[in-house]
Amino acid sequence: MLTFEMIRELERKEKETKHLQKLPESIVNDLRDYIKRKEELKETTDILELENVKNTIKRLLELRERKIVDMAVYSARTGLPPENLTLTEEELFNSLLAQLKKFRQAFFESLNKIEEKQDKVSYKVIKTMPEIIGPDLKKYKLNENDIIEETMLPKELNDLLLKQGVIERVEE
Repeated sequence: MLTFEMIRELERKEKETKHLQKLPESIVNDLRDYIKRKEELKETTDILELENVKNTIKRLLELRERKIVDMAVYSARTGLPPENLTLTEEELFNSLLAQLKKFRQAFFESLNKIEEKQDKVSYKVIKTMPEIIGPDLKKYKLNENDIIEETMLPKELNDLLLKQGVIERVEE
């Protein structure tokens, strides 16, 4: 049976350590029973103790929430699994972890898109050329004022056409 001193001790241990403390699987039921038992008693000391224990439980929960958030961030970065979660805390952790992974993936994908845009080079065709065969043995037809991407032609052909003055780099 849970006592006020035991609840305070749980909070104290949680506050003193960096990692989540192992809680009994029945902690939520035990806390509920304790509160119910104290609410049934009408003595002044029990009413005061009930208020104190509710505040202690709230602080314990807030300490554990902070650690769960930190653990989710750490796990998203490293892939290491969490420890000492209750079943309800595990649901919170998994939800946070999924959102963090989704956010991180979207963030890095957007960085790649920025890099791709910066790396994209375009050229304007200055002179119309008859159909030519590139070093990759593909046929290319260039018309005056066409805008082409660097990736549309083999690098060797780009370099040659630049040198010949057939195309010029376009600043974006």
